[in-house]
Amino acid sequence: MSILKLVYITAQAPYGRGETFINEEILAIKDKVELFIFPRNPEKEIFHKEAETLSDYTIWLPLINLKMFLNFLLFLIIKPRVWKVIINIFKHSRTLPILMKNLMVLPKGVYISKIIGKMKIDHIHAHWGSTTSTMAYIVSQLTDIPWSFTLHRWDIKENNMLKEKAKTAKFVRIISRDGYNKVLRIIGDEHINKCFILHMGVDIPKFTNESKKRDRKSFIIATPANLIEVKGHKYLIEAIGILRQKGYNIKCYLSGDGPLREDLEKTVNEMNLGDIVIFKGAIPHNQLLELYANNEVDCVILPSIVTDKGEHEGIPVSLMEAMAYKIPVISTNTGGIPELLDNDAGIIVEQKNPYKLAEAIETLIKDEGLRRKLGESGYKKVIEEFSLPNIVTKLLELMKE
Repeated sequence: MSILKLVYITAQAPYGRGETFINEEILAIKDKVELFIFPRNPEKEIFHKEAETLSDYTIWLPLINLKMFLNFLLFLIIKPRVWKVIINIFKHSRTLPILMKNLMVLPKGVYISKIIGKMKIDHIHAHWGSTTSTMAYIVSQLTDIPWSFTLHRWDIKENNMLKEKAKTAKFVRIISRDGYNKVLRIIGDEHINKCFILHMGVDIPKFTNESKKRDRKSFIIATPANLIEVKGHKYLIEAIGILRQKGYNIKCYLSGDGPLREDLEKTVNEMNLGDIVIFKGAIPHNQLLELYANNEVDCVILPSIVTDKGEHEGIPVSLMEAMAYKIPVISTNTGGIPELLDNDAGIIVEQKNPYKLAEAIETLIKDEGLRRKLGESGYKKVIEEFSLPNIVTKLLELMKE
């Protein structure tokens, strides 16, 4: 059987500070296929060290330039299909902001169709149901190359042409059961045979230092998450304040950046927690995993919430990664998190409740046996359901069918 020639369309990966989970997936796929990556609006530099090798597979193009625009005008004349795509975008974009976003990526989608039109590509896959999948949709419509896309969380709620995209795609991958149910409510049962639950996966490390002793006095908490509302950092900060008043010796490292940093730093300072809650900023993915591997973290917490706009988590890869290193995790009863942490794979607390969160942390601080038990249970759950090689095998099978 000939090797699969595959195009991946991403938001920025392998560039930028986000999409580490997409980098990991592509790294696991790259040696099994002939790969070409098209980021929608890539940055100039690669932030995560492990993604550097992916630059060899990436075709770097800006979101828009004069060459793309002139090519788009030419295609309007010589390729009538472009007009059909434009009509469909107008017809199926639910709101003016969604329409404008889709039109913004239209010239680049058309340009990519020109690039790969003669490359004998077998399949196109896009991550996110927003404009990245719009680009894949455009390319597929103009080249007749089969395509698919992965839906995560916010992109389901946005509903950017999801029914039309499901209609034209070979399959739709959804990373959680909660997301799957939401997608079916949007697109109906007509295309249910195309929709599959296939989680994101993580690499399972080989343990060489399980016997390393914990020789620090502080209980170390890590929260690897962008500083945005849905991550619920303020409730963790309040929980840390409760524990500080009880006299516990703890440190909390917030690894990530985002628009709420200034507000969160102000809250920390107002509560006199500056020596306890440490803002690490965005750190390279490999450095975070080194902390886990070196037994420098006692617990990973993701205090996620459902926002007033209805935004929520999918199944957070940040929790899976900690579980893969046998680190106990605490999170909330939101989105797809219960699907990950059921059967005592982690501790689930009520969202937006700093008292329950503090209680859960206190329990872990006091009970080393529970920490070990949760670490083992989480590790087992990740091996059985979220192992990256198994996920990638299933994904490629869907593409080749």
